[in-house]
Amino acid sequence: MARMTGARAVAQTMREQGVEHFFHVSGGMALLFVEMEEAGIDLVLTRSEKAAAYMADGYSRVSYRPSVCFGQAGPGAINLAAGISEAHWTCTPVIALTGSTEVPHLYKFQYQELDEMPLFEPTTKWNAEILQAERAGEIMRDAFIIATSGSPGPVHINLHYDAANAEADMPTPYGDRAYSLYPAKRSRPDPEDVKAAARVLADARRPVMVAGGGVIVSRAWDEVIKLAEALMIPVATTLDGRGAIPDENPLSIGVVGRYSRATANRIVGEADVVFFIGSRAGGMSTHNWTVPGDEAKVVQLDIEPEHIGRNYRTEASMVCDAKLGLQDLLSTLEAMMAKPVSRGRYLDEVKQARREWDDLCASVMDSDAVPIKPHRVVKEIRDVLGEDDILVADTGQMGAWSGVLYPIVAPGRTYIRASGTLGWSFPAAIGAKFACGDRKVLDVIGDGGIFYHMTELETALRCDRPVVAVVFNNVTLGMLHYSFAWMHGGKALKASDFIDIDYGKVAQAFGCFGARIERPGELNEAMRAAFDSGKPAVIDVMIDRYELSPTAYYRTLPQGRPL
Repeated sequence: MARMTGARAVAQTMREQGVEHFFHVSGGMALLFVEMEEAGIDLVLTRSEKAAAYMADGYSRVSYRPSVCFGQAGPGAINLAAGISEAHWTCTPVIALTGSTEVPHLYKFQYQELDEMPLFEPTTKWNAEILQAERAGEIMRDAFIIATSGSPGPVHINLHYDAANAEADMPTPYGDRAYSLYPAKRSRPDPEDVKAAARVLADARRPVMVAGGGVIVSRAWDEVIKLAEALMIPVATTLDGRGAIPDENPLSIGVVGRYSRATANRIVGEADVVFFIGSRAGGMSTHNWTVPGDEAKVVQLDIEPEHIGRNYRTEASMVCDAKLGLQDLLSTLEAMMAKPVSRGRYLDEVKQARREWDDLCASVMDSDAVPIKPHRVVKEIRDVLGEDDILVADTGQMGAWSGVLYPIVAPGRTYIRASGTLGWSFPAAIGAKFACGDRKVLDVIGDGGIFYHMTELETALRCDRPVVAVVFNNVTLGMLHYSFAWMHGGKALKASDFIDIDYGKVAQAFGCFGARIERPGELNEAMRAAFDSGKPAVIDVMIDRYELSPTAYYRTLPQGRPL
């Protein structure tokens, strides 16, 4: 037993769980920050609570460790809650810690009093309160267990100020290091389910694997490649599944769904069996459930049983960790099949589709046009980054440009992206830099996203985290601009268009590296100079406003011819 404050119990439990950084906006309970520092945890003061949540998210995705972020009672908690949705969508174990009004002062109109709990209910696996100092360590430890177990995800802990400041006798805080990485505990599938899935795959004539984010969370990329090569099955990925297979692998067909290769959608759409691995088969990865169509047989592997069959009727299913499930499936198939699989004609079609896509890309990736083609920007980024460096992408067209066109050279998580939150990627890139040491981190973000959290340049500079942001600047919210201009007769353009801002000069005003690029030949040198500066950097690239991103919907429009 030990006697200590609730704040110390929280800090010591975090230390025992291996937490290295505490992303936060200070406020509410000074003692908590003192105890964090005493526990040897790095205090990362951000300029907004949302950014703190995004940094924690980026850190966790790259490090495979749970992270902790903080906002004080009331408005701080509101801001923090707004930042947790990305971790919810991408199954990232971010622990959101908030301060809260002293229990004796509840319902008495205390300063910043607010019921913080409902704010986090839609986006967390567990939403708990620390009301008594003696339970602080126990509840904090449970947060790590829940966040990293099963399908990982965010957890919220609401720490009342009186519980943080009070002393109490309690068990000496400890951690369980089994829950300091994720996935913490892996589960194997039912053997009968494995056999059923193996039979469907073995009988398939035109099978396709769709590797989702669950493959990356489970670090099952080696198993995906082994299974694909053993059965000669082409592999598509979702955006979150990028890294499941290198793009140069002959069986890789690229990203499928809404932001996609047209050739990948075609191959998946014509498949007789589609094997979703670690994918919920949601709207983005299936282009609103049109790829694949209703006639394909579906096999689905997911860690959570409630995700199975949600969007497609399944012929077979496996509820398990992706890595262990694929290992068992491969063993079963090897025992079942007497001779190697031959799919000569089908694989010739896949080879032709890959060649078709590469030829199409080559026509624009080398473009010297002014304004600069976004394709060319992506090509230059690939040239500057090494195979282990990290690319972070914002939502919208940034996800389409980078997710579809940026080649993944080696298996693993070197690409992370926003699942729907504009402005997420710049703080997330800073968080990723806390996790990846000397590896380069580059953020691709539009001019619509960069101003959400550009103030975090000061955080990156103060904390010596030299990330580089490449701003795709078309002086508009592109997707909305196209809608207003082409489908609504040019009405409401005031709702999409900005004035021209030189974001490189804004970065320079922070004491960071900044540059504006208007010609494609200047791109490579500018990015290399940014990294060589050793400072946070913003490269403002003026791109062609009317170049459409590789998006399934845009392929139906007469105004442009996107890839």
